[in-house]
Amino acid sequence: MKWNGNICWFCLIVLIVTFYTGCKPIEIGIPLDNTGTDLSNATKKSGELSGDEIWSKAILVESDVIIPKGVSLTIDKGTKIKFSKNSGLIVNGTLYAEGQPNQSITLTSNEANPKPGDWGGVIFSESSQNSKIEYCVFQFHTQITCRSDSLRLNKSIIAEGSIAGIVFEINSPTIEDNMITQNATGIICDKSASPTITHNAIMSNLADGIDCKGSSFAVISYNVISNNKKNGIYCYAGASPDISFNNFVNNGGWAITGGGKLSNNFIRGNREQGMDAVETRDSLSGSQYQGVENVESPRSSSVIESGVRKEERW
Repeated sequence: MKWNGNICWFCLIVLIVTFYTGCKPIEIGIPLDNTGTDLSNATKKSGELSGDEIWSKAILVESDVIIPKGVSLTIDKGTKIKFSKNSGLIVNGTLYAEGQPNQSITLTSNEANPKPGDWGGVIFSESSQNSKIEYCVFQFHTQITCRSDSLRLNKSIIAEGSIAGIVFEINSPTIEDNMITQNATGIICDKSASPTITHNAIMSNLADGIDCKGSSFAVISYNVISNNKKNGIYCYAGASPDISFNNFVNNGGWAITGGGKLSNNFIRGNREQGMDAVETRDSLSGSQYQGVENVESPRSSSVIESGVRKEERW
């Protein structure tokens, strides 16, 4: 899948999700068409930055780039960054990647025939402070790894990560208004991570929408979690997320399984129950979820405020 060449495909997904959720369309939009970007004259980057830098236009990352503690990298709106095989970005300092509507920032593979896992992704370490990601597209990476509480990741598309779209470890940032799609797993919460995951579209991932592992206790609210091949949310032993005001629709496996505290969620059509099958019982297991810790106020109609909030995206 190439974001720049498949507008019809993306719009079809939007229509499908709208149909199944019964709520407003996901209006995250289509990234800027950068197919004409000339990378033959791209600025080449590798190694540790020696001071603050600003990247713009076309960038080719040839091997790992490290932003050391106390140093910032600013990426201008409309910049396209391609990563050579297995290279990535390690953020020990600060990353400012703030695109704008119609001028998104793209981070993608430099392979002729790109595929998930081509490049290593981005690591935000424990020392990273105040990084801000907005109107960005991440694609064909391994995973984004976040170990920093202060990351702000909004209004972006995270697609086709070979392990996960994003992995949270021992931290508690907030991510909102993102499209997380076509990854192996959409989001992984691990160790003692406690992220706030709100107003996202977590859809059409190849395994689970969200995995909660270790002793993580994520707050998962006002998301559309739909059309994931396996489960909407899979909780491993020890994880205990708060799950409220989400729409779980048409996931191939359980809407939620293995744990979690449920409140005011709309659950329909999971486990191939049929698009009219709505789960309204308040027991700890039902036909579309199982083994949770608590269930309060299951909904018979969708949460119209859930999903990516309407706003001009690109």
